[in-house]
Amino acid sequence: MKSFSEKANNIFTKATVDYHIADDVNTPINNPHDEGTIDSFLYEKNWIDVVQWHLEDIIRDPKIDPREALKIKRTIDKSNQLRTDLVEQIDSYFLYLYKDVAPAEDATINTESPAWALDRLSILVVKIYHMNE
Repeated sequence: MKSFSEKANNIFTKATVDYHIADDVNTPINNPHDEGTIDSFLYEKNWIDVVQWHLEDIIRDPKIDPREALKIKRTIDKSNQLRTDLVEQIDSYFLYLYKDVAPAEDATINTESPAWALDRLSILVVKIYHMNE
């Protein structure tokens, strides 16, 4: 059985590869997972990250028209909000999943929330994909 991290990594990789079929920031997501499932959330999370990666590449072009740059900047801002909202949904999933688990008395918090750790993994998958291009 795969660990949750392996499962997430596989979903992130699939979403990244799927995006690059058309390689266009305006391509609508075609999420293969059932709506409302953690798999669906993970796929959508990575899709947002891949699109945002490419929007940020576009906006870095020194020859970009300032009006187009402003339009893209607003799209990036909206994307960041969607990303944050989705991270909160993923954290809610974990909160519900482990609602009956009592932490040990000496338990410590060693990272950000689980969903923000997954956010980092998603972005790393995108980065690795582009480093290997």
